[in-house]
Amino acid sequence: MTAREKFHAIMSFEPGAPCMKTEFGYWAATIRRWRSEGLPIAAEVGEDALDGDLVRGSTPFGIEASITGKAGTRELVDTDVMSFFGLESHLAKFPFDLSPRLPHRVLEEDERHRLFTDGYGATKLVTKENAATWHVVNHPIKTRRDMSDYFSLYDSSPAQRLPPDTDRLAASLKGRDYPIRLGGEPFGFTYLPRALMGDVAYMTTLHDDPEMIRQLNEFFLRLAMDCWAPILTRIDIDCAVILEDVAYRSGSMISPTMYDEFAVPYTRRFVDFLRQFGVTCILVDCDGKIDTLLPLWVKAGITGLFPIEAVNDIIAIRDSYPRLQLVGGVDKRPLISGRREAIDAELARIAPLLDKGGFIPHIDHAVPADISLASFTDYRRRLNDMIDERRTG
Repeated sequence: MTAREKFHAIMSFEPGAPCMKTEFGYWAATIRRWRSEGLPIAAEVGEDALDGDLVRGSTPFGIEASITGKAGTRELVDTDVMSFFGLESHLAKFPFDLSPRLPHRVLEEDERHRLFTDGYGATKLVTKENAATWHVVNHPIKTRRDMSDYFSLYDSSPAQRLPPDTDRLAASLKGRDYPIRLGGEPFGFTYLPRALMGDVAYMTTLHDDPEMIRQLNEFFLRLAMDCWAPILTRIDIDCAVILEDVAYRSGSMISPTMYDEFAVPYTRRFVDFLRQFGVTCILVDCDGKIDTLLPLWVKAGITGLFPIEAVNDIIAIRDSYPRLQLVGGVDKRPLISGRREAIDAELARIAPLLDKGGFIPHIDHAVPADISLASFTDYRRRLNDMIDERRTG
């Protein structure tokens, strides 16, 4: 079976479906470290990539990316780890751009920092050795007037946001052997308003001016549907992802009541829109502890979760939601420790999920640079063996 066929079989809970061997991605610094530790490299990451930039564990499909990395670089795709460990393509991210396409400008730069504006109009400061996180110096929306002015930056033609020669691209993707997803950063009904306003302003506006939050979500819901409909009409998308990232290690940043009021109605409408195009796998991407939000996502029609960080009990989630699709879920901390017994214990913990279906195991986010090549090798080869044993057993 191809990676794409396996993805659909697993997500459909087909009995006996072979599990995928895949990883979501790696920090650029991780690839650089592994090269120094013996990983054969066919292509360098590139000097312009910052250490914290994401290197995706998916197949590129020959299209110029329309989204830039966190520090302004193009998105990067793995060319070496996949072949070295016999891995299959993770969900390839179909490029989309919901920004007003403002110019990306580097304002200041030295050996350690870069200050820049992105396509959404936010001014961000990154530390080059840790570009996976950044500090937003200035958010583009602070008032209702800002919101109105921001909306006026958008053109009226979603066709202008399609990739070049979309029909030719669609034809080339018909026979692909890897899965494609649509969505992710920065689209989500809590994530995008927070990205444009800042966390504090978003939280206070929920109370002080709730209609403003509704207007933001209504605008971007309609924009996403207008922009995605031509893509979904032409291309058979395997999965959609809604990014929320509204939780941290202790729980949700907002109450379930607030989430139910301000995010669930838009999520439900978006799920209904996706189902009209035959999209049956709709994942929420949310870091942190998600226990109070999970029932609301299920209520809204979400079918699965990614990346399921280790602060959550993935076994309890499966027990409570037997048909929920699970992608990720492997605790990275045993690999950071480098202790083989800790890695074996983690793999033994998630092993029962392989037999229950609907589960694609991999590290619970991008693989960080404090994991050695030797430690990752112990983990990945053991997990590959577990998958093969279940196929032949």
